[in-house]
Amino acid sequence: MNPTTAYATVARRTKKLPPLRVGVGGPVGSGKTTLVELLCKAMRDRWDLVVVTNDIYTKEDQRLLTVAGALDADRIMGVETGGCPH
Repeated sequence: MNPTTAYATVARRTKKLPPLRVGVGGPVGSGKTTLVELLCKAMRDRWDLVVVTNDIYTKEDQRLLTVAGALDADRIMGVETGGCPH
């Protein structure tokens, strides 16, 4: 199946499927925010994306993704969990 056919197949199917959720986890400094930025930039023109970041103390990842232009600011939400998010 060529990429064009694959994208058309996915486009037809996504209208019948629930939202896709992707979780990115890993230790501090492992590149999670950079990966999310690159995924957003690669996918934003084709799919309707939102990002929710979580951290115990800060919304820094939300700020970094907004400054990097990963998505419009109203499509990125930072959540301060106040405790371990696991």
